[in-house]
Amino acid sequence: MARLHYRLIVVLLFGLGISAFLLAGCALLRPASPADPLAVYRPGLRPGETVAAELLAAMPRYSITVKVDPLANAYTGTLEVSIPITGAAAWRDLYFRLYPNLPQFGGGLEVRGVRVNDLIVNYGYEADATALHLSLLRPLPLGQEAHVWMNFIGRTQQRKEGAYTIFGANEGIWSLTNFYPILAGRREDGWALDVASPLGDVGFHDAALYRVEVTTPADQIVAATGVTVTAEQAWDGWITRRYVHGPAREFTLIMSPRFQVMSGDAYGTQVRSYFLPEDAEAGRAALYYAIAAVQIYSDQFGAYPYREMAVVEAPLTFRGMEFPGLNLIGSQVYNKYRQDLENLVVHEVAHQWWYNQVGSDQTRTPWLDEGLAEWTMYAYYLARYGYFAAERLREQRWQVPVRYAVQTGADRPIGLPVKAYGRDDYERTIYAKGALFFATLRDEIGEEAFRALLRSYLTRYRWRIATPADFQALASEVSGRDLDRMFKRWLEGKAE
Repeated sequence: MARLHYRLIVVLLFGLGISAFLLAGCALLRPASPADPLAVYRPGLRPGETVAAELLAAMPRYSITVKVDPLANAYTGTLEVSIPITGAAAWRDLYFRLYPNLPQFGGGLEVRGVRVNDLIVNYGYEADATALHLSLLRPLPLGQEAHVWMNFIGRTQQRKEGAYTIFGANEGIWSLTNFYPILAGRREDGWALDVASPLGDVGFHDAALYRVEVTTPADQIVAATGVTVTAEQAWDGWITRRYVHGPAREFTLIMSPRFQVMSGDAYGTQVRSYFLPEDAEAGRAALYYAIAAVQIYSDQFGAYPYREMAVVEAPLTFRGMEFPGLNLIGSQVYNKYRQDLENLVVHEVAHQWWYNQVGSDQTRTPWLDEGLAEWTMYAYYLARYGYFAAERLREQRWQVPVRYAVQTGADRPIGLPVKAYGRDDYERTIYAKGALFFATLRDEIGEEAFRALLRSYLTRYRWRIATPADFQALASEVSGRDLDRMFKRWLEGKAE
């Protein structure tokens, strides 16, 4: 606050009243009240949102400061994270993922200096430099917290126009997805250090809480996974925005000086559409599709947890990608492949339930993530357009490609890890056949039991990591049926 003599405080309403904005700003500066451990993060959560105490106590808490310079294709930052030590034994190592070092990201992320509990520690790069291994002087005991601090430097590149760009600059848009060191996921057999295939998602993470300070040139219009609680513009043309976010799987930024924004309401959630000026008509349509999807999925499965959600035009060609509260839709779908816009939007919005709220191991069991999000489109079409539209989706989008695979001997089981598939059969198997699995399960146990299953799945595993065994056990519990043969046939064998 000592710099008020040369800074202009910019109040960003973003659908909140001025009083709510001031309260949110104050909340960011003080610790959470013992009576409400989510107090700092309340500006981003829908009213009355709760998280079970045992889950909240196990969540990492991130505090990130980053300055991004699109002209230099670079950014610098610091990260502090408090990590509750949970599980069956003390932790002897810590691993953070550095996803910008993946070939498909085409960038770089380097860490310079690490402290754990105020002690300098040695560290090294593993998994083709996509993981940072912290060598601890002594094990971290169960029931305590590790406080990790590190500096990081990132670089991006200007990609060729028309190229798929999940990280970096293209088409006047700058994408910073997974830009910071993020605590690796943990499995029963150890840390998740897979070097991700370009065909699937890069990894999975436990739900966490975030406070993030982002400094950018003032002309940048920023879409983020969090909610802006304060913004300060300096005399030198830079603006600092402060976000709160969580529970959520990760934090992401995407920005452009050319973005235009439209917004609307979905059950009290402000939905925003970010798009380039020449694609305004498609941007408006994307907004309406997203609003309808939030309403339908909230009715059918359970409430959307945040006050805000965004759908953003991004340089992803004709593809999409989900992040918590942020759905990136490829720019070619806004113009060249406009007929696919609704499908892509409602699929990505489905991931706000199946990926962000209920997590899974997206590298080893992608069908549980993508197959369920793909089937959720059926629920959208059934609720919005009726039975015949939903069945047409099922036939044309899923049954036709799977039938072709069976006829040509190219059929694969859905239960394999991403790396087991090739480019030709990944989407057909994980998306189309994965969706057909859920459609067949619905036919097998009935509509009422299937809807109860998905609502129970959300309730029981919200903010957790669910496994295929978890889902199968719950399906049998809800339906009162032994479903072992069906699951084995689809996950391990071939469809009949």
